[in-house]
Amino acid sequence: MITALISVYDKTGLLDFIKQVKNVIELKLIATSSTAKFLQENGFECVRVEDLTGFPEILGGRVKTLHPHVFAGILARPIEEDKKCLTDLKIPTIDMVIVNLYPFESKTKEKLSQKEMLEYIDIGGVSLLRAAAKNFPRVTVLSKSEQYNQVATALVKKGPIDESLRRRLALAAFERTAAYDQAISSYLVGQSNEDEHIEKQPLPVSTIINLARYQPLRYGENPHQAATWYANGNHGEVFPPFGQLQGKDLSSNNIIDTYCLVKILREIGQVIDKPAACIIKHNNPCGVALGSTIEDAFSKAYNTDSLSAFGGVYGFNKKVTAELATKICEGFVEIVAAPDFESEALTIFNTKKNMRVLKLTRSLHEDPTSGQWRARDLQDFGWILEKEMEAPVDPTKFQNVTGGSSPTEHIEDLAFAWSVVKHLTSNAIFIVKNGVSLGFGIGQTSRVASVEIALEQAGKHAVGAVMASDAFFPATDSIEKAAQAGIAVIIQPGGSLKDKDVIKACEQSNIKMLFTGQRCFKH
Repeated sequence: MITALISVYDKTGLLDFIKQVKNVIELKLIATSSTAKFLQENGFECVRVEDLTGFPEILGGRVKTLHPHVFAGILARPIEEDKKCLTDLKIPTIDMVIVNLYPFESKTKEKLSQKEMLEYIDIGGVSLLRAAAKNFPRVTVLSKSEQYNQVATALVKKGPIDESLRRRLALAAFERTAAYDQAISSYLVGQSNEDEHIEKQPLPVSTIINLARYQPLRYGENPHQAATWYANGNHGEVFPPFGQLQGKDLSSNNIIDTYCLVKILREIGQVIDKPAACIIKHNNPCGVALGSTIEDAFSKAYNTDSLSAFGGVYGFNKKVTAELATKICEGFVEIVAAPDFESEALTIFNTKKNMRVLKLTRSLHEDPTSGQWRARDLQDFGWILEKEMEAPVDPTKFQNVTGGSSPTEHIEDLAFAWSVVKHLTSNAIFIVKNGVSLGFGIGQTSRVASVEIALEQAGKHAVGAVMASDAFFPATDSIEKAAQAGIAVIIQPGGSLKDKDVIKACEQSNIKMLFTGQRCFKH
């Protein structure tokens, strides 16, 4: 016989699990009040916890399982001393604990008050899971409904649960409670305003990086590197944020490039409501453009650097049409990602069996800073947690530092340029005109070298264009290069000791310069 203690918030799958177990072994049920009511209404006999303990649930259900008659039954070891103790005190042995916790993580998405959120912090459930997991050599602990089938199958096929499975279930239980505690501490850090440092920099004194394995990958960045794809354990949503409609399995590099693509499209979507196309190669764009139609945007993005577009990751912020799909299929493409596709477009893509087609399931208009922290693993140098990116800068707030009237005719290009340059690898320079990328200077060790590369790619089209820089100009040499190429407006963060000299060089060359006040250097 198995005695199981059950206390579940989510009752999905519970009845089927109990039925399967009862078919192969005698099962005695002990349950907390709401779970007991649910089981009894569905025809199962069970003992209420308050009948076991001789003590009622109190404080509106806040205290119900925290009692020696519960925890002794779970924590007792299969030794004579513990057996005698239970017998003397008339405490039943508990062999299985089935608990899932109050849904604190998902409730954080509902913008509840702090008072309401505190009621979703589970105390007894966490304690039950930890006690059962500690005693896994004897006790089986189920912390999520996905484990029901695994345990039921093991009982049907093999009889008693073997220790290796109990150990794996215990590990899952400890992982669950660790993730739960981390979610609560993160929430409270975000709520804190008592300490000025915490208010300005809401990072915990210690933290747990909570990851849930999603799927193994063939390899990592290179074939000799193992890799697995994980979801944020607190994401509380369907993962991943897209559906794969066709094509080969995604690789590590595919996932990283697609994330880069979506970040840029989201950033653009915050400030400009026009069809946009972006082509990513090796985690940097090689073409980005706005257009009157999505086909127009694609043509402009592709023609920025058609050579680099070969084997790229293509993304769009509007529905992909059959006309666009036909153009895309003229070349070699790794991935096409968009919020929607015409049915005929999918038929056309189906002729390229290996090409991955991803339908984005999260809005490209939502706040790109919603995942606001990132962690950097520096191995023996530890970890750094930092804010992922500042919110989009309102282009009307850009500061004209060269005097005279602001370049209002360039306002859309300025917003577009700044939305893209902040996602390029530093030192980063981006040149744009009429919503079309003309040149990229990426990842150089000097800013003037990035300027030269971007201007060379833009060529004669640089005349009258906007040039964006992710960080300040430390000298006037880059301004001189821009003036020679005919750049009309430069946008940069400002903040250099040489700002006055740089501004003066712009004024002498009839170049307008705007400061954003926001450096976006990206290593």
